[in-house]
Amino acid sequence: MEINGLPAHVLLVHLVVVVLPLTSMAAIVVSVWPAAQRKLTFLVPLGAVVGLLAVPVTTRAGTDLARKLGDPAFLAHHRSLGSMVLPWAAALAVTTIGQWLMLRRPRSDSRLRLVVAGLVVVSAVGTTVIVALTGDAGARTVWGNR
Repeated sequence: MEINGLPAHVLLVHLVVVVLPLTSMAAIVVSVWPAAQRKLTFLVPLGAVVGLLAVPVTTRAGTDLARKLGDPAFLAHHRSLGSMVLPWAAALAVTTIGQWLMLRRPRSDSRLRLVVAGLVVVSAVGTTVIVALTGDAGARTVWGNR
């Protein structure tokens, strides 16, 4: 996969690295600050879904790039971390959609709101950590001493 002659992975990865952490931060803010719940409404789950959809496309482009490079062994760590991004991104999308749906109901149980907010925070932190670790491994693969 190429875009204007460049490997698509190199370009698409920026979408994942920007959208998922920003959405994660917004999801945490929504979970702890009621005013943000009114301001960010559907934007948080929308960002989570966009990030989730970008992951398999980026992964596919990365697989194609690795194949083009002869599938070198130095990509193994990056690839293994990258395989964990999709489940975390899915968890972020599911929890933020669930939270958004619950917040639209004015009389939802406050204990349930706390549980869902906790799940959102856990998925947001997990998503951010795995994206950062994967991105770091990829950058070290490209720019570090191989």
